[in-house]
Amino acid sequence: MRKKILQLVALLFIQVTIFAQVTTSSIVGFVKDASGNGLVGASIEAIHEPSGSKYKTQSLADGRFTLPSLRVGGPY
Repeated sequence: MRKKILQLVALLFIQVTIFAQVTTSSIVGFVKDASGNGLVGASIEAIHEPSGSKYKTQSLADGRFTLPSLRVGGPY
């Protein structure tokens, strides 16, 4: 009886750890002009080619941008 309880607890623990995996990705970068200065408010779009999913953002004051919560894999 004790062995079955331990097996059940182990099985439940394994299921909890499976659902705790991260399944997203992100892209971080800079947009610069010809002289190397960051572009403010530039539009950035990434398209996940296999699914056609589109992700959009705009660059910050120094040209930085982040596209969070993307599908894993690519190509983009």
